[in-house]
Amino acid sequence: VKMLDLSNCLNDDRLAQLTALEGLEYLQTNLAQVTDEGVKPLARLKNLKTLKFFHPGKSFSGAGLAHLAELPNMRSVTVAGSLAFNDDGMAAVAKLTGLTEFRTWHAGWTEEGVRKLKALKNLKSLYLGQRLTYEPPACPTDETIGVVAELKSLESLQLDEARLTYGALQRLKQLPALKKLTLGGIDIPKEEVERLTRELPQVKVEWTQPTEAQQKRIRALFGSD
Repeated sequence: VKMLDLSNCLNDDRLAQLTALEGLEYLQTNLAQVTDEGVKPLARLKNLKTLKFFHPGKSFSGAGLAHLAELPNMRSVTVAGSLAFNDDGMAAVAKLTGLTEFRTWHAGWTEEGVRKLKALKNLKSLYLGQRLTYEPPACPTDETIGVVAELKSLESLQLDEARLTYGALQRLKQLPALKKLTLGGIDIPKEEVERLTRELPQVKVEWTQPTEAQQKRIRALFGSD
């Protein structure tokens, strides 16, 4: 078995049983009720390349991902749908220095957590979606762009559910390898997107206006204007 997708059935004991699958390369979970310590057995899966946690339980802050720092083939991590995944989790992700892709949205991290990602010198693809909250602090914000602009290896960047400005986004010119920029549900005037597209001629810029559900979160986090 090289790929496994499990939903609403994992706890620490069952996760530990997966270590018998020595050839496992891809593990996707949904609604896993695991703890940070419970993630530790995954360090035995030396072939693991991709790990995804969707809607993990409240006992998973992400800090346990640090146990996987020595995995030689780990390249992609996704954590989404849990406010419990916080800045400690982001710090743990930053220890997975072989990562080329990291995706997270509707979680609990802040700008401080995003700063931890500067340790990922091989990161090529980054997806940051809005925090799982209707109360400040928001993240991503314009401030986030300044941090992301320091990730010089990035080739693809996606930002979701935020109010961003041209003044901040134009800082992405500092990313020499950037090829694709996706602005999903971003509150920004169309004219500023067009201006940004001209400013980044080597980058494919894709923008979608916020849905009403996204606007509700954006207004709660950034204000009504």
